[in-house]
Amino acid sequence: MIKKIKILNYKISIIKLNRLISELNNFIRFKRKNYICVSAVHGAVESIFNERYKIAHDKASIAIPDGRPIYWALKLLNNKKVDHLPGYLVTDEICNLANEKGYKIGIFGSTINVQRKFINNIKKKYKKVRFTYLFSPPFKKLSNKEINKIQKEINKSKIDILFVALGAPKQEIWMYDNYKKIKCVSIGIGAAIDFISGNKKMAPRIMEFIGLAWLFRLISEPRRLFFRYFITNTLFLYFFTIQYIKFKLKINNG
Repeated sequence: MIKKIKILNYKISIIKLNRLISELNNFIRFKRKNYICVSAVHGAVESIFNERYKIAHDKASIAIPDGRPIYWALKLLNNKKVDHLPGYLVTDEICNLANEKGYKIGIFGSTINVQRKFINNIKKKYKKVRFTYLFSPPFKKLSNKEINKIQKEINKSKIDILFVALGAPKQEIWMYDNYKKIKCVSIGIGAAIDFISGNKKMAPRIMEFIGLAWLFRLISEPRRLFFRYFITNTLFLYFFTIQYIKFKLKINNG
């Protein structure tokens, strides 16, 4: 059992990269219907106000620290055996695993154009990796009939891994609602599909290392992201400061 620690109002796994890939490999080998969340600051704040998202996120077998601040929060709470696992890195490592083991991958989410660019770039690096299911969902609520059809098509494709690229909180809720009905392991890769496809630029490594990848994205998309980052970052700092003070007081008192 992989230990999880609560950050604000959701739980994050204490896990390193090699353990993550090993666990994923075991999920596939033993046909376990599991899903993995890739978790950042936005999701931590979302978990406070969105109960459905919180439940979906915490039911995941593994929830990895995608955001650098989430990783730092785990470290501040005295969790040493954990890696920072950004979505693009994990996605690349999963493709490497699939390339070595012959696992088939599917993609649910994003646009057809982005999906194709993503696959082309992955195949430049991993020649034998196979993508046997692609679906770009429409911008509407799907009927039960449409959902059942999607589940059947995913199972018919016999994929081992499904990349879900809907963004938080949609992808976590989708995985929770569907994982028992599909015969594969799902992982919510979010913006990783945009970064790997070249649809969006990744922050320089130094900015990511010092926790400012969000600032790079904000500069790239100021109108779309200003209020989201301003509100979520402020709330995260506020709520985690309270959590950390309580944690230190508990240690000092006992």
